[in-house]
Amino acid sequence: MSGAEWAMIAVKIIGLTLSEFISLLGGIVACGFILGTLEREANIRMIRLFGMKGIYVTAWLGTPIHELGHAFMCLIFRHKVTEIKLLQAIGPDGTIGYVRHAYNPGSLYQRIGNLFIGVAPLISGSLAIALCARLLVPRTSTLFSGYLSGAPRLFSLFDLPSWVALGRAMQTVFQHLFAVQHFADPYFWLFLLAALCISSRMSLSAEDIRGAKSGAGALFLFFLLTNAISVLLDPSLHGQMMQWIARFNFVLMMMLSLSVFFSFLVYFLSNLLYLVMRRMKNE
Repeated sequence: MSGAEWAMIAVKIIGLTLSEFISLLGGIVACGFILGTLEREANIRMIRLFGMKGIYVTAWLGTPIHELGHAFMCLIFRHKVTEIKLLQAIGPDGTIGYVRHAYNPGSLYQRIGNLFIGVAPLISGSLAIALCARLLVPRTSTLFSGYLSGAPRLFSLFDLPSWVALGRAMQTVFQHLFAVQHFADPYFWLFLLAALCISSRMSLSAEDIRGAKSGAGALFLFFLLTNAISVLLDPSLHGQMMQWIARFNFVLMMMLSLSVFFSFLVYFLSNLLYLVMRRMKNE
């Protein structure tokens, strides 16, 4: 083949790699940014009202789940957990929990693991909220589980019908979750408390983001190698990978959408409480 043909192949491989990379991580990045913004603003209000101890209003439950997410993902990607603190007094840098881990830099699998360990709280928090719903609001959980375990559904950031399907699914879930009969059920309010605490501690710290960035490069390299094989040997491989990414994305986006909703509710309630307390002080 000529140099121009090899150049075209290289461009195609890079294009396929970018499409997979953005498709897999785009939703995580967007939801992570939204959750981080909402948590930061809610924390500002709570600290102004109650001082640093205001953080513990939700941290008592949300932070251990955040850190357990990191630890569990360490096990999946064969990292060695060297130290873990699920909840502690607020440190000088604002840390109230952490997981320290070690890995083999020569292992591509373990390097990719840095990405998923970094974003693990987004996944563990969403799973914890889904589990709370299953235990405390079982009828809504059955509907939610039906979307996740039924016929495979696909989601792509670049496909408008995917967004419409996701929106309709979430609308149905919210209609069932906030049905009038649930408001008389104490278990619903217990679920609501748990969901608010968990969602308010799902955002990623600066350290989480640094770790995820180092793993993102390794994942991009993996996609690059896989797409080189796909273009040169098996053209169907890229389509199969995009299919699996789309299935994973639908499940993930449903769970993250629920988490973003509850995080927004925390933000709204913290602002409402802040305004009420300020007005009471001024009177």
